[in-house]
Amino acid sequence: ERVNAGLPTAMVATTMIAVGTSHGLVLVFDATQTLRWCLGETAQEQGAVASLSFNHDCTRLLAGFARGHILMFDVINGKLLRTMADVHPPGTAVLHIRANSPTLALCSDSGGSVFELNFRRTMGVRGCDSKCLFSGSRGEVCCLEPLLLHQFNTHPLHGVVLVAMATLSKVIVVSIRPRMRVLFTQSLVHPSPATLPLLAWQFVIIQMADGTRVIDPVLAFARESTIFFFQVSVVDGRSKIRFVPLQRLTVPYLLLSLHWLNTRTLATVDTMEQLHLVDVRTQEELEVLDLAEVRLVYGTSHFKGLATGGNVSKAMALAGERACYNSIVSFGNQMLLLGTKTFHVLTIRSWIERLNHLIRQNRHLDALALGMAFYHDKAKAVVGLKGPKHKRKEMARGKVLEFLHIYIEEILEPGSCDTELCQEALPACMEYCIELEVTDVLFGKLWDACVHHTARACYLESLEPWLLSDRLPLVPPSITQQFVSHYEKRGMLEALEACIVHLAVSSLDIDQVMRICQTNGLYDATIHIYNRGLRDYVSPLEELMPILQAALATGKQLSDSNIALGNKLLVYISSCLAGRAYPLTGDVPAEDNQRVRHEVFKCVTCLHSKNASDSEQSYPYLRALLHFDTREFLNVLALAFEEPEFTSELGLRQVQRLVDILLLVMVQQGDGFTPSQVGSLFTFLARQLAKPWCSLHVERQLFEQVVEFLTTDSGSSCTMGHHEERQQALLELIRAGGLAHYDQDKLLRLADKAAFYRVCELLYEQRREYDRILHCYLRDPLRKPQVFSYLRNILLLYTSTTDRAKVEIQIMDSIQELLDIDGTKTGQILLLHIPQLVPKIVEKLQGEPKILFQFLQGLFDYRQSNCGLAQLKDEFSFDPALVERYIELMCEFSPQKVYPYITSSEGYRLENAIKITKKFSQVEATAFLLEKMGDFQRAVSLILEKLQSLLAEETAESLDTNELCRLSNKCVNLCQRGSAVLDEKSRQALWFPVLETLMLPQRREKLVHLSVLKELTQQLLTAMSGYVSLPAVIQVILMDPAYKGGKFGDIRELMMGMLSNSCYEETLLQATARLLSTDLHHRLKKQLAASNQGISPHSLLCAVCQNFLHILKDDDYDIVFRCGHAYHASCLEAPWQCRLCPAPTSAPACSSVKLQPIVSPTRSIPTLLLSQGLLQSEGFGLRLAPPPPPDLEGIF
Repeated sequence: ERVNAGLPTAMVATTMIAVGTSHGLVLVFDATQTLRWCLGETAQEQGAVASLSFNHDCTRLLAGFARGHILMFDVINGKLLRTMADVHPPGTAVLHIRANSPTLALCSDSGGSVFELNFRRTMGVRGCDSKCLFSGSRGEVCCLEPLLLHQFNTHPLHGVVLVAMATLSKVIVVSIRPRMRVLFTQSLVHPSPATLPLLAWQFVIIQMADGTRVIDPVLAFARESTIFFFQVSVVDGRSKIRFVPLQRLTVPYLLLSLHWLNTRTLATVDTMEQLHLVDVRTQEELEVLDLAEVRLVYGTSHFKGLATGGNVSKAMALAGERACYNSIVSFGNQMLLLGTKTFHVLTIRSWIERLNHLIRQNRHLDALALGMAFYHDKAKAVVGLKGPKHKRKEMARGKVLEFLHIYIEEILEPGSCDTELCQEALPACMEYCIELEVTDVLFGKLWDACVHHTARACYLESLEPWLLSDRLPLVPPSITQQFVSHYEKRGMLEALEACIVHLAVSSLDIDQVMRICQTNGLYDATIHIYNRGLRDYVSPLEELMPILQAALATGKQLSDSNIALGNKLLVYISSCLAGRAYPLTGDVPAEDNQRVRHEVFKCVTCLHSKNASDSEQSYPYLRALLHFDTREFLNVLALAFEEPEFTSELGLRQVQRLVDILLLVMVQQGDGFTPSQVGSLFTFLARQLAKPWCSLHVERQLFEQVVEFLTTDSGSSCTMGHHEERQQALLELIRAGGLAHYDQDKLLRLADKAAFYRVCELLYEQRREYDRILHCYLRDPLRKPQVFSYLRNILLLYTSTTDRAKVEIQIMDSIQELLDIDGTKTGQILLLHIPQLVPKIVEKLQGEPKILFQFLQGLFDYRQSNCGLAQLKDEFSFDPALVERYIELMCEFSPQKVYPYITSSEGYRLENAIKITKKFSQVEATAFLLEKMGDFQRAVSLILEKLQSLLAEETAESLDTNELCRLSNKCVNLCQRGSAVLDEKSRQALWFPVLETLMLPQRREKLVHLSVLKELTQQLLTAMSGYVSLPAVIQVILMDPAYKGGKFGDIRELMMGMLSNSCYEETLLQATARLLSTDLHHRLKKQLAASNQGISPHSLLCAVCQNFLHILKDDDYDIVFRCGHAYHASCLEAPWQCRLCPAPTSAPACSSVKLQPIVSPTRSIPTLLLSQGLLQSEGFGLRLAPPPPPDLEGIF
């Protein structure tokens, strides 16, 4: 204001700041905001400053003005070095000026053109050469940004000058050094015309697919609400430069400005003047700041060209309404904003400032969370945290520890009992202590701060997730004691057990924990303490097995806890025999592995338990496990036998001893074992015997006893579950190969007697008696629906003629049972696989019409469901007599399906079908068949009879209006279809009875449903008006007694409806005639134009004699066909026809024309085929088409 500089208009910032004004002055400030220079003079007429640019070392300043001038200043001494007034077209404002190197700059003007400025100094005289890089006539450039590489001397792109330019619809990147070429273009899809494109370069560290990291420039460009990111990659030195798409970001606002603040952070300004800080990788919006108080400076006047007379395009003027390219700039991690009265600098706080700021606001937990994000290198918009990764982690760790100590001392005051504070703070502090590996703080300072019982409880419960994740294997015993006591008091026993098994035994009070485990049944914890603390793997079995034995001895159903105990014991035994740890993952210590296997195996197979009573049975542990779950215990043994210890000579002896014990306990003594359990044992034995290394000895007689045991007493007296249990045991025994030596016929008899149909199926399949398998399915109530899958498979897989014949016979014998299960699937099997059986089955079932109907229904339903497939439709064609028989049976047993079937199917004879439907009074089906025969009169009469009978029974309550409307509509539709093929008299005979039927009830004095009948009559009149003359319809209505003596109001609705419909049809007819006449006119016009076109021969030679067409004999002439071939008339025979083209397309294009030859005196080949005199003679006429007809417009 003191120098009358005017309002600010543009700025630029590097290590110095320059601000341009509306009076053409440039104010230069240093980093301390001290005014260094006031450049320019207010008296000059170059207008306001529109754009500014420093060179890379801030020794030169370029200023572009609203009236097109460009000035260069020396920033060191403030002198004016160059004045450039002719480097771009006059009358345009300088929108952008960018210094790229000491001798190179770029500028763009309001005409949309871009120019390269090369500075030179010859003989002490400064000069400038201008070169147009892009013309605004090909698209107006709104902004440009060169890639500055002066700080990256070792980069492969060093020495290459890249410039990004953005028009209103496209982004273009060109290289102007070392040579000019276009490298990249990208269209901006459907942008808003009121937004400008934005460009920003940034060097970013990018991790490649192979794990290497490169520093490459990334171009971010945007318009409207979409931001694109492309990496500039160099291939083969500098010979090839590629632009690789990285990502695309869409924001929920219109963009005004776009700037990089660091390699991962982008600052955007929207049209509501709000700044958004965005993390590029995660696309997360970090912060939003309102800039309304800044009162941003806009360059709208420069884009509209107000200083140069407004000579800019409308698109440029509209898009530049909110242009702020030169009032929002970035330098490093700072964004500088130029306001109308003030100048603002926005800076991302350093990482320490961000932490201190949160601490000052008493947001300690947020500060700790942010510090941990710095520690894990997951924070966003990080500034000031530099150095190698380990150094950065160490710096962040020290700061977090400092804040953690402050938080514990100041916030978690000793004795604090604020429950909400404890639940929020203690888990967070514990997490940070564990992440930073400062357990001394966790178990010292933090524990000491938790004096109140509320804080102690929260602290102890916060330990649980870290214990379960094995992040805290060692906990001081004093804290563990309180942890165990707290969970016991709270009744959180499952969680306590889960934590105990993750703790080291040295951290536990064993007496305390064992007491709780024995009292509350924490079996996993008990096993863990014995295994890990005492290295004892037998005592858990000796302690826990009596509990399971006592539960089994009651004979009652086991409780959930006892079932859980049994399952844990099975898993524990399996783990010990396999050398794995329990209950956690891992292995038994290598030095204990052999001992553990031997001791556990010995314990399980011991003759008597420790402290056994006199009444105890032999092998108590083995018996208890077998009674608990025979199958799973045998699976445990089978897995153990796979181990190398049990395949050695000593191991095989142990296996044989165990097998003998199992046979003794379950077969010879057999006290209380079910057939399923015995079957499981022999299945287990059969599988073991099948192994190649097995040397077990088992008497074959035992297998025979098992078969008789399983197949005895399994009849109707047994429950279904018991029966299936026995059958499954026998099946598994057979499949395991345990009965390979058994008499198969005897086995089959026993299985059949016991109703073991799955066993019978397996045996029949082995004997290839496939026909008998069908009875197995039909006799098995659980597997009846599966019979069709079996038949499909057997008929597809086995092609033996003998086998198929047997199966076909069984199908015929069992057809009724198959139909009872599913008639459609039965028909599918027959049609797809054995269609030859259909006539035989039909003949067989003639005496049983109900079953025959089921059979035919299945056939036709399947055929109907697949009638869309042409192949199936042709293949499954039935004899008409069979179809008619099916219709007859359908009329008898399922009459409601007759009409849908008749209308959707074919294959029947109309006369026979009509007789059948008449016989069973199927009126609608008969009417449909009569319509197919063309007898519309009888068809309508049948429907009318039904309609008349319905109207004759009309009372206030009984009339079914829905049925009335349905029959009326059916009559109308039938009459419409018939009117298309009948004459006028027949149409009247078809329609008028229907009209009479609907009008007759309206003559009654008291009619409840008069409105319904009138509406139906109106619909009928509307429909028939297109087929019956209007006077005849009106005469019938007026002669009707219901309206004859009444007033016009009685028939007003009917007449108005007919007249409106007539008017509509008349309008429709006129429009159709008009369209037809217009179309005919255009077609005739095209044909006339085509017929008036001349025809040019393809060659000057006759297609027959190969002589020139102008060489004619006396009275000879040439003939040219429309196909382009030409002949001498003497070379063709009448009738004329082109010899080179097919007959249909070789009609002659002209009549005979006599052409006189004109021979050139100087050349052997004439230059013209006809002379001008001949063309103008009266006798010459090319009769290519009839004379042009008069204009047909308006005739039609």
